[in-house]
Amino acid sequence: MQIVFPLLVICCCLLVVKSETCLGSQEKAILSGIKTSIKTLEEKLEGKSPRCRAGWKEFKDRCYFFSTDKKPWHEAEVECRNLGGYLTQVTDSAENSWIVSMITSKKVIQQDYWMGATDFTEGDWRWVNDLSKVHFTNWNSGQPDNAGGKEDCSHFWHGHNYKWNDHVCSNLFGYICESPQGSSCLPYSRLLKNALNGKK
Repeated sequence: MQIVFPLLVICCCLLVVKSETCLGSQEKAILSGIKTSIKTLEEKLEGKSPRCRAGWKEFKDRCYFFSTDKKPWHEAEVECRNLGGYLTQVTDSAENSWIVSMITSKKVIQQDYWMGATDFTEGDWRWVNDLSKVHFTNWNSGQPDNAGGKEDCSHFWHGHNYKWNDHVCSNLFGYICESPQGSSCLPYSRLLKNALNGKK
């Protein structure tokens, strides 16, 4: 309601100004006041608009959700999509260090967490968000090892200082969702959906 009233005033002022054939000093003063009001309103709105939704943590231009529950990898990926994000896609050491620091600082539950890297085609690690190749990694020594020939999903390994590890996708772990700041939903691409449905 507080926003609607100033907008009505602005519209009325513009109609008054438009009805004049030329702009006199009075009309210029009105326009100047309108511009100032708009600028003030924009500043207030920007200050009150959170860049990340409630319950999400901010790092650079991204928002992160650390789950309190545990799910298999495929269910975690679907849940992240439902929340308007995707399983986290770690692209550099700064992002990786921040995620680990969040976990170890006890701001979230200290447990294993799924991330979005998979190798459903063995040895070809890709991010589930956009199917791009995984370039930055922080694997624990000797990993990924595909133990038992069934470890296709990656996670932050609680038992090894949150270094990366590959694991069986059906294990129940926490999960970290990621989304751009200010985003409330992301498209679930047909390509990604087909890739996931074919690899259960």
